[in-house]
Amino acid sequence: MKCFLLKPTYEYKSKHFYFVSTSHSKHKIAEGVFINLVHVKNKIELNIYCDEIYEVEDPSDGSKWMYIGALFVPLQYKEELLTILNNCRCIQHNNWHHSESECSQQCRFHTKNNTEIHYNELGTDAKFRVAEKWINFIQKKACINHRKILYFNILGLNLTKMDLRQFGTGSDVDYNLYNRFYRTVLKGGLNYFFKDFEVVINTIYHDAGNQQSHDLFPWHAISKVCDEIERVNIINDEIQFIDSDHRKSNSEESHLIQLMDIILGATYVCLHGNTNSNKKAIGFKFKPVMEVLVDRKRNPDGPGWIGSYYREFNHFKRAYQVSFFPKREIPRGDIMSCLTIYGDKADFNHDNPFYFNRPIIITDPSVATLDRWF
Repeated sequence: MKCFLLKPTYEYKSKHFYFVSTSHSKHKIAEGVFINLVHVKNKIELNIYCDEIYEVEDPSDGSKWMYIGALFVPLQYKEELLTILNNCRCIQHNNWHHSESECSQQCRFHTKNNTEIHYNELGTDAKFRVAEKWINFIQKKACINHRKILYFNILGLNLTKMDLRQFGTGSDVDYNLYNRFYRTVLKGGLNYFFKDFEVVINTIYHDAGNQQSHDLFPWHAISKVCDEIERVNIINDEIQFIDSDHRKSNSEESHLIQLMDIILGATYVCLHGNTNSNKKAIGFKFKPVMEVLVDRKRNPDGPGWIGSYYREFNHFKRAYQVSFFPKREIPRGDIMSCLTIYGDKADFNHDNPFYFNRPIIITDPSVATLDRWF
């Protein structure tokens, strides 16, 4: 039996095909040589960076929500992404140097801008302007023309619609709840973004927090993902917890935790609002992205899905995803059965309690409303 590795006649995501000779094949490439066509999946290597927004209350109806986010970064683009994020810290010249002494500009803002960019701490002008540039990058440059240098998957949990006794009692509830839905976020992203890939995950990073003291969390999600998705291999078998402040962690990975934090915060503001002017401005900057991400619903007049997310030239499709759970109140005992169908299919079925469509309430913070006069 002869084997040939031939270049494809077209170029699309570097796909390759093996051709194997066999007397039963109908494909003839030379006199007396017949072939079968076997597709070989693309391979992609990733790091994943995770953060969360713990229990928050929606001011409009009092419902309680939690948000979990995972940023998937192909290793081939990681250094480029870090350079872009750091250059955003050089607000005037977009040319960051790790040491101010190396910078020819000597703007005297290096120390001020070399700070943790955190959604909850956008009070200073420097932090706000860096976060604003990051959101602009997410909207306009991070995934264009099929060149996606990052992906993110966010899941919003309406805790008010769940019987949390399903997850234990006392302090165990938060840990068990987070552990189970964290796995859901990882699986959902891997199955939706990378369904045509053999995936190698080098390391999963998580913002340092109480989760690292939980017996299951550091390893359980990794173990389950590897068991349940055969084409995924995770090299480091435990989550690496790092401080999101790169000055404390001395790790460049912290910048990517900060980016996930800003994307989560912008998502939250779009859906729930905020009275802080800088946070509102970040949410409004992110609004064009969110309007696309939540415009996904089943076609009431036929098969399939409709909405701007599915338009031909939407670069965010299969790169950014925000979903919510549950669509309806879930009785005790039914939550786990609902979770088994999430992340296993590219599209959700009619009975799936996960959904996408939610109203965006953020408005332009520069435009005064009548509320200020009454």
